[in-house]
Amino acid sequence: MNQPVTYVELQSADLDRSAAFFSAVFGWRPQPFAAPDYLVAGHGDGLGIDAGLLTSQDGQPRSVAVIRVEDLDVAMSAVTANGGAVVVPPFTISGVGRGCYITDPTGLIVGLHHYDPSA
Repeated sequence: MNQPVTYVELQSADLDRSAAFFSAVFGWRPQPFAAPDYLVAGHGDGLGIDAGLLTSQDGQPRSVAVIRVEDLDVAMSAVTANGGAVVVPPFTISGVGRGCYITDPTGLIVGLHHYDPSA
């Protein structure tokens, strides 16, 4: 089964400036989601995926693709069995599900998300 990228996070060193930029340039309307400092710009009815805007925890700006998986624990086991690493342990987002961050063997960071509205 193909597990596609279903979301992208844009981690910024200055959340307010980035939100203003994407609003002005692309017409995005980021709204708080799950926390006041986690903004989501929905893709609307057209093609595309939602984008999350948040402050980078280490101050380094980056984009992180998020892959939806059927089972987070199984996916994390496959990551480590194939030379990757879980670099941010699993966390729960109330009403959305569980997620974590992993790296592939080269250090490329990717988010994993298991959708579970009962979380």
